[in-house]
Amino acid sequence: MKGVYALVIQIEQNLTSTIGALGKIGFQKGIWIYVGSAMGAGSTNLENRIRRHFRDEKTVHWHIDYLLKTNAIPLRVVWAESNQAAECDLAEEMKKSPLFVAGPRGFGASDCSRGCGTHLFRFAGSDNLERSIQEILLDLGLSPVMTEKDNTSRE
Repeated sequence: MKGVYALVIQIEQNLTSTIGALGKIGFQKGIWIYVGSAMGAGSTNLENRIRRHFRDEKTVHWHIDYLLKTNAIPLRVVWAESNQAAECDLAEEMKKSPLFVAGPRGFGASDCSRGCGTHLFRFAGSDNLERSIQEILLDLGLSPVMTEKDNTSRE
């Protein structure tokens, strides 16, 4: 299965962490959303990519891996199947919304050819985070699904 996802992460206290080549980055306490995609087969398909984010033990490859090895807690993921790469579309829509604040420049976007700037956002709203993400995915013509950390199979 191929698609796009928004990983919802809780950071319980302000932290500073070294994020690969990006160097030391500060993160405010709060809810953060990492936008990603999985367009491959096997280990790089959507289901396996989501499972990987929820695993504690993994080799650190991507910016999100560095963040998740700190006290950042992956809570759930809102995702949608898509045969077209929609990661940048989702990131751009989140950037336009007053509910999301763009995270560190380059985070998750080092291979981005559209110049998104970042694929990590802090949630600035007060509630309905998942609904907000689902609405963006619906506006992109996708059918969103939500999966909790303890249930990484399709709901």
